[in-house]
Amino acid sequence: MGHLKKAALSLLAASTILGACSQEVEEKAMDTEDSSEEEKVEKQQYLQPFEGNLGHVHGLGHMEEGFAFAAHTGIKIYQDGEWKEAVDHPHDYMGFQVREDGFLSSGHPIPSSDLQNPLGLQKGKVSEESLESLAFVGESDFHVMGAGFANESVYVFNEQPNSQLDQGFYRSTDLGATWESIPAEGIEGGVFQMAVHPTNGETVAIATDSGVFLSEDGGKSFEGISETGQAGGLYFSEDELFYGLYTGEATMTSYILGEAGTSAVPLPDLTEDAVMYFTKTEDKMAIYTFNGSAYISDDGGENWEKIVEQGETVS
Repeated sequence: MGHLKKAALSLLAASTILGACSQEVEEKAMDTEDSSEEEKVEKQQYLQPFEGNLGHVHGLGHMEEGFAFAAHTGIKIYQDGEWKEAVDHPHDYMGFQVREDGFLSSGHPIPSSDLQNPLGLQKGKVSEESLESLAFVGESDFHVMGAGFANESVYVFNEQPNSQLDQGFYRSTDLGATWESIPAEGIEGGVFQMAVHPTNGETVAIATDSGVFLSEDGGKSFEGISETGQAGGLYFSEDELFYGLYTGEATMTSYILGEAGTSAVPLPDLTEDAVMYFTKTEDKMAIYTFNGSAYISDDGGENWEKIVEQGETVS
């Protein structure tokens, strides 16, 4: 019996040691996984060099990594004079909107993806592979969408009815959990683009082929604030709405909210071309044009550097 007892104790001790070892190995593996994920983010390993054609672009914004273009073959980023692409986001994003915690988008996944087509409304980060499905997955592709940078308001023009929404203008104040129809009275022309104020979700602008329209009551009513022309390039700062207009020549305007005063923003030479998308930081501006060119400026538009020409990146 003594021998059996000793043997049992030895086995118990061995199993305890093995258990502790396996737990240690597991903890080390988890630590390695965590550190590799941290290292991936710290070293921006989720980005890789890119050159070539952006194809169609359906959105432009600025995020921590740089100026982000939602291109036909995924998110391309212009960072400190170099082109990168987001390894985990090769999808054809539409209605692309940069937020303080990542981006919102609609569009279509690449054919090899397990994601449903169309994407509906998705939330993501360029540093993470996964997307968070917010609404209408497999049902809708929102080409015209606006979202607040630091609020939960999302506005869409729904082109095709889905399980919840008819055709028309809608807004959500909780990132797509619930939706309400908005009258959008005063809008003229074919709807092309939307933008939402970064902090005040009641303030939204719409660009059409007849001009720029501004609402300060959550999209119930809009007022025309520009000349008649093809509008685009909508971008809100806290105090201004920037917009582009084509009336035979291209212009860019800063409209002071609450005052209705305007000032011109200098543009590069755009012959038979105009601003489609515009975004800015405190010291830089970027535009993407209808003919597939992109420029950046670090002096308020006095000088522009071309970084894309007819869809092709310029190094």
